[in-house]
Amino acid sequence: MEVNGGIYRKGTLNAYRIGKTIILANPSEVLAHDDEINIKILAKDDEVITDQGYTKILSKSSVRINVEVEGNFSYIPHPILFYNEANAEIRSQFKVDKEALIIEAFTLGREGHGEVYKKGKIKAVTEVYSGGELIIYDVFRVNNDDYISPYIMGNNSLLNIYKVRGKEFDVERKISNSKDIYLEIKKILNYYWW
Repeated sequence: MEVNGGIYRKGTLNAYRIGKTIILANPSEVLAHDDEINIKILAKDDEVITDQGYTKILSKSSVRINVEVEGNFSYIPHPILFYNEANAEIRSQFKVDKEALIIEAFTLGREGHGEVYKKGKIKAVTEVYSGGELIIYDVFRVNNDDYISPYIMGNNSLLNIYKVRGKEFDVERKISNSKDIYLEIKKILNYYWW
């Protein structure tokens, strides 16, 4: 399905526009094996782009996700949950006309099941452009359990918040457990949506 651009996946993925909200819908909420998703959205002014729930990347998978969003928007998907032994390469590119709020959240391991992320490789690169100029280049990289050591991250979830207005920007990071990351995102969703 196209949303003023395109969303492509080997498998099932849909997008729904409801008023000023675009909801990306993966019916299974799961990515596995060699799944690849390519999302390209040309946002109308002040649209909110989100998804229906956590995206789960299963163990022993090698997933690729490419996201391109252009316009003035709020990009607020739920966290990506990496099962132990999950592998993923995520590339997100945001081209902001005037202003945007971009939220990215990553959770390593299924904390509620007692799972600890010990093995796998993740690379998530986020680029934010404003006025055709790269203003933010951020990388989240995990190589096995090195990133969740108490000396590096200290917990299993990372929330990145990027606020852009013209060429001015603010980057905020929050490190916590998966429950608190969900609550932070819920606060953001409630503030911007309801």
